[in-house]
Amino acid sequence: MASVKVSRRDAHRLLAGLCALPSATSLWADTPASNNTPAARLPTEAFAQLPMLSGLALSPDGKYLAGLVNIENDTVLITRAVASGSQMVSLLKSDNQRFFFNWVKWTSDDRLVASVRYAAVRGNGIGTQETRLISVKRDGSELLHINLKVDRGGSREASIPSLQVQDNVVDWLPEDGKNVLLALGEGNEGWPAIYKLDLTTGLRSGVHGAKRGVYAWMLDRKHQVRIGVARNGGRFEIIERADPGANWRTLWSFERDSQATAWPLGFGKDPQELWIQAWHQGHLAVFSVDLANPALPRTLRLAKADTDMDAGLMHSPRSGEIVGLRMTTESGSDDARDALWDPELKALALMIDQQLPGRFNRLLSFSNDEQSYLLHSSGNGRPGQYFVGHRARGELALLGETYPRLPTTQLTGKQTVRIVARDGLPLNAFISQPRGAVPGKPLPLVLLPHGGPHSRDDVDFDSWTEFLTNRGYCVLQVNFRGSDGGGLKHKLAGMQRWGLEMQDDLTDAVQWAVAQQLADPQRLAIVGASYGGYAALMGAVKTPTLYRCAISFAGVCNLLDLVFEESDYIGGAAAVEAQIGSVWGDRERLRATSPALQADRIQAPVLLVHGSVDRVVPVSHSQGMAAALSRAGKPHRYVEQEGSDHHLSRYSHRLEFFKLMEAFLAQHIGQAA
Repeated sequence: MASVKVSRRDAHRLLAGLCALPSATSLWADTPASNNTPAARLPTEAFAQLPMLSGLALSPDGKYLAGLVNIENDTVLITRAVASGSQMVSLLKSDNQRFFFNWVKWTSDDRLVASVRYAAVRGNGIGTQETRLISVKRDGSELLHINLKVDRGGSREASIPSLQVQDNVVDWLPEDGKNVLLALGEGNEGWPAIYKLDLTTGLRSGVHGAKRGVYAWMLDRKHQVRIGVARNGGRFEIIERADPGANWRTLWSFERDSQATAWPLGFGKDPQELWIQAWHQGHLAVFSVDLANPALPRTLRLAKADTDMDAGLMHSPRSGEIVGLRMTTESGSDDARDALWDPELKALALMIDQQLPGRFNRLLSFSNDEQSYLLHSSGNGRPGQYFVGHRARGELALLGETYPRLPTTQLTGKQTVRIVARDGLPLNAFISQPRGAVPGKPLPLVLLPHGGPHSRDDVDFDSWTEFLTNRGYCVLQVNFRGSDGGGLKHKLAGMQRWGLEMQDDLTDAVQWAVAQQLADPQRLAIVGASYGGYAALMGAVKTPTLYRCAISFAGVCNLLDLVFEESDYIGGAAAVEAQIGSVWGDRERLRATSPALQADRIQAPVLLVHGSVDRVVPVSHSQGMAAALSRAGKPHRYVEQEGSDHHLSRYSHRLEFFKLMEAFLAQHIGQAA
């Protein structure tokens, strides 16, 4: 990895979007046209591009920006001054093959740190995903690639192995600016200890030793190690100590996904105030807990009756107080809006919503004096845009767009619908129809199950859906049982139900769309990635005459293999057994719900695409599926993308997949647009 300058041509392209700071008053002249107006056919490249801007961060003094800019196959780490007309500085470029950027964070006014990941193979032959930190000054000088090795008593021998995960920062030490606290897992079992890492030298010193069974540590606002999260199989224990000389005590102990779950979120300014996420009336809620009281009384801070509150804490950089809760979902729904209770912050958010109405506006960060701020704004059928603002001056200026080649006048957005599964379980779902769709005239439909499966679909912009609707397809997305956000009952209903009721939910949703005259029953397809790829293949297995084709990107194909693979990782065996099943106790069920072991039941043509360096779902899954389809004499195509990962992180790989998907759908359910 080396610092690489951006070409003059690429620099001009970037500067066009990043140097001019127009007033926000005219930004939204591109109000979406009526959905009655057919969309122009946009180039596949516009949808397949990686977001032009991502990971923007504001320096503590509010004078500089850092972020990631994608130019075709390359991602560039850049900085620039906030002032209008400032020049951009290229710090580091990735070709998205040797390594990928994860995130960027300022540690002082003139230094930032980036996390990168890359695929590797350890000496035992197991494919791994490695992470490293890169420290650099904002002008590109003092670039340091940090590679931490297993501690062998100070030895510097080249043969000493590097640690696999090196970017787990547990405390940024904002008053320091030079050092951070890092959790590193060493030894055969990998339980993490905490070290102070000097970002100017790459040297570390021990702060807190590892404790057997504890896989995560949490510090209070005074930088003291206060909370440990321990795991023993499927049971978790939250331990706490008041100060370094005190004994550890158990706060809560619970089984995975039980009613007694209590996950720590962080501390308030008061070191005796711990905030947690726990179940309340069937949904996740946020509480604060008084640790000074042995009874551990809880104060309810945020709850809603029909959705989970999955949130992180927002601290004021000036006072250190908690001023709100940041919802972890990117959905544009009201449930996903950050909960703010600081009066000045609420007033600012209201002002922004008035200037940028009908959008999901999220305050990302503030300068230390809380005058300058960074904003991300997106919406239903509207890609994200970044803004920088100044409170005292009342300024709000556009920095750039995530998808500048996608005009909002040609995008569709999503409609939220409620579907009832065959056993009465309510399901949230989303319908996206092409512009110009005629009510009562069924269209070819693509069912697009999400990955995870513990994630969820929402109304916010996604390029896959917009690409498919631009090509004339109706798109259906379903938060099937087991998806996040639906409460404890909804979550538990998906346990060990891969290929069973989870699959039935998708079938029921398609049949609903047909009954509503949204979908042509003779032109149905199912497309997905990761777990969604598994669901696409199981749809072809379980309902062989329902779909005209199935497309899987990086899909799980063999549940027996998946359970074996996950058992190689700490805590993996217990987690996968709870969610999917046991190789020994559930062997027949796992065989019956593994697409690669049921290939003879498939009738619809299948497209399989998988990256060769996928470290989430090994490429062997799709290789085995393709071999099984060949043995069964089933129509299929298998494309293995050399150097591609689980996330289509390289533009050329994403473009190739979009073109393959487009051609396959056109062939089997009709060229819709």
